[in-house]
Amino acid sequence: MKTQKLVTYKEIANILGVSRQAVQKQLKGKISSGEIKIKMQGKTEQIIYNSLPKDIKNSLIQARKNAPASAKKIIDNPKKDINFEKELWAAADKLRGNVDPSEYKYIVLGLIFLKYVSDSFYQHREKLKLMFSDPNNRKYFIPDQSAREKMLEDKEMYRRKAVFYIPTVARWEYLREKAALPNIAEYIEGAMEAIEKSNPEQLENVLPKNFVRLPLEANIIGELVNIFSKIKFDHDTDKEKDMLGRVYEYFIGQFANAEGKRGGQFFTPRPLVKLLVEILEPFENSRVFDPCAGSGGMFVQSTRFLQEHHQDAAKIAVFGQESNNTTIRLCKMNLAIRGIFGQVLAGNSYYDDKFPDLRADFVLANPPFNAEWDPDRLTEKDPRLMYGTPPASNANF
Repeated sequence: MKTQKLVTYKEIANILGVSRQAVQKQLKGKISSGEIKIKMQGKTEQIIYNSLPKDIKNSLIQARKNAPASAKKIIDNPKKDINFEKELWAAADKLRGNVDPSEYKYIVLGLIFLKYVSDSFYQHREKLKLMFSDPNNRKYFIPDQSAREKMLEDKEMYRRKAVFYIPTVARWEYLREKAALPNIAEYIEGAMEAIEKSNPEQLENVLPKNFVRLPLEANIIGELVNIFSKIKFDHDTDKEKDMLGRVYEYFIGQFANAEGKRGGQFFTPRPLVKLLVEILEPFENSRVFDPCAGSGGMFVQSTRFLQEHHQDAAKIAVFGQESNNTTIRLCKMNLAIRGIFGQVLAGNSYYDDKFPDLRADFVLANPPFNAEWDPDRLTEKDPRLMYGTPPASNANF
């Protein structure tokens, strides 16, 4: 049996660039008469796409065709730097159409990550070029041109500076040249696989590889590549890292809002995270643990706190646990963009403590409040229950 294509009022409004209320008002009469058919998905009323009148379907098709041009207009006419991430979001959201936010976020955040690691690679590569070609640099000067080129592809030269080595097929400029091709999704998936293969310790099975599967036209993916190509600060590493971090964090927050209650599973609002960190005041060489790490916001803010207090943000050890495997990917990409390396493992913290011997200096968490759980799955010897076992109806205790 063929699956019916469903769309929500919000998705139609997003594509047409109007309010949800305007869409509801326009369709109300046709829904009441039965001309437009609806179907309940949980508590959400969704519209069967094929039952929409021809003029509305044509408007949706035309709006989708115009989406790349609309997105380009937004990004080509920036207002102020402070709004840059908002403008990027507006452009990227224009291109989403009716793709579910929970799937679209991996496409968009994956591309931001790809842009960041590629630019970091280019920046370090330029530094190496100068070192290898400078006769006054006795330690690194290489007189032979071919030997210099070979050394530029030495993975160890990047790893020792905590920079991901990026193979040729995964470098941003290579992909940007392919952005107009009908199989751009295949090139991007190939890039993700190549990066994982070259950096297995940090990135194995982390990067998204669902670009081909999702119902996104090639020109939409290509336009996303063009949009994120706008993030450039003339190789000023610190500025670009900060901007990409801002963009990534802002996008995570927007996707969380789009997903509603589900978004709370991977995102805690920044003001709340900032307050928790400022109360605890982590310090250099401390160990920070988050048993429900989500997208890693607690770790990012902890390192930011050290920077703001003129301490070395690299001198902090982070440990995390997360029950959702796809959320772990968001977390590891988020940390990698900030240059934070730690241990984030998969597992349900209630029943499967991945760090039984960890002596953390700080424990930061925004747990799933009021969750039910099964205390019978733990033994009385579990050291975490030294003050008693929480009731099955409420794990808050």
